[in-house]
Amino acid sequence: MNLHPASNWLTQNRCIGKFARAIREEKGSASVEFVLLAVPLFLPIFLYLSAFSQLSSAELNARSLVREVVRAYVTSQDLNSAEVRANFLLKYGAQRLGFTANEISSMKLNISCSSRNCLEPGERVQAELEMRLTGANRTVRVSAQQYVSPWQ
Repeated sequence: MNLHPASNWLTQNRCIGKFARAIREEKGSASVEFVLLAVPLFLPIFLYLSAFSQLSSAELNARSLVREVVRAYVTSQDLNSAEVRANFLLKYGAQRLGFTANEISSMKLNISCSSRNCLEPGERVQAELEMRLTGANRTVRVSAQQYVSPWQ
């Protein structure tokens, strides 16, 4: 153990000198600092955008599905075949569009029209689809309408 005050001062100055030299000689530290600061800041943004993209894609697919279902409904010859076609297309189209089995089982389709016979020429038929998205834990409601062709 060295008790001389001058040697203690010299040791402290050497440490300070090494630290100052290390600070002056930092090459590439800006990129490291950027990565260390940017990743924690940008990661939540990327996660949010990814979740938003998946939700938007599911809503767009649901909107396309209900539009095709109502189109199949209004092009049917009678009400019985219209119901069968609409339900078949709902299940088949949902599978083809990539919805999960839980999402398909949660789908509720409601078809409405203003008259008693929905397939009268010129009749407006509206279909509403409600479903639960499992990944986002959200309920999606979409609708579409189609007119029965007067030349059918």
